[in-house]
Amino acid sequence: MLTRESKKRKRGLLAQWVYGSLGYLAYKIMWMLSFPVLKLLFGLEVRNAHCIPKEGPIILAANHFSILDPWVLQMAFPRRITYMVGALFYQGKGAWFYKMHKAIPVKERGLNKDAFVAGLDVLKDSGVLGIFPEGWEERYDGQLQPGNPGVAMLSCKSHVPVLPAYISGANKILPKGSMLPRFTKITVTYGEPINFNGAERPDKETLRKMTDTIMEGIRKLNHEDNSKN
Repeated sequence: MLTRESKKRKRGLLAQWVYGSLGYLAYKIMWMLSFPVLKLLFGLEVRNAHCIPKEGPIILAANHFSILDPWVLQMAFPRRITYMVGALFYQGKGAWFYKMHKAIPVKERGLNKDAFVAGLDVLKDSGVLGIFPEGWEERYDGQLQPGNPGVAMLSCKSHVPVLPAYISGANKILPKGSMLPRFTKITVTYGEPINFNGAERPDKETLRKMTDTIMEGIRKLNHEDNSKN
């Protein structure tokens, strides 16, 4: 006879399976509907696609100037991304959406041990872990901010490289105060993966330098993007 705890665990596993199945179906439908829209109406262009690993784990780190960035980045990436998102998005009526896509909630303050472990699990399963090192604070000026050292720590602990990406134009689609979208060109530029070999337990100073290296890798892609326009 099943105990109350066993029944609860069984219901939890069933819920995870349902959410996972619906999430994968939603991802496929979203890609089929969204990619043509971004391509035809916003001229989506993907640069340096040869830098994207076809298989194996990767940490995808990009700038974050628009609420549309996760959608745009997923449409410009050939593999499904598991995002780390602010825990705030897991509150309220929209929480089901993030659960369905297996997004990992990250607390704004304090330790994020559970999020860190969940991120490592994604990488152990050869998945793609998507992170915006700057966080999200409704910035519309297009200025890159200092990154969170958690990205570098995940890379060190997992021995998985960081793939830098720069999203250009998404913040101009729905500028602050605008009711209707603007049909501006969107470009996603990728860089060479950044490896931090032999640094599994870096000290605070080393971790900050690694984070700066990641952010500089993202920043350089903006310069590359501008040089081609």
